[in-house]
Amino acid sequence: MKTTYDDKCKIFNTDHEKSVEVDILDFVPQKKLIVSVQKSVKLTLAWDDKHHIYVGSMGGMEFTSEGPVGYTVKDGRR
Repeated sequence: MKTTYDDKCKIFNTDHEKSVEVDILDFVPQKKLIVSVQKSVKLTLAWDDKHHIYVGSMGGMEFTSEGPVGYTVKDGRR
């Protein structure tokens, strides 16, 4: 079994209560999520084990994300 993840996900700005879709630059499940916001700002979010979400901040604002959607694919003979 192999798990693959989408190359986009949503982040939520807790200060302005707005959500935006972003491109994923690097992702390690339950460790870190690095995204590009509108292809101009790089944002790093770390896994919060207590709340089971990714959390990061930039410019005095806090961002959260559930991360990308994962798909499990059977890996084997063709």
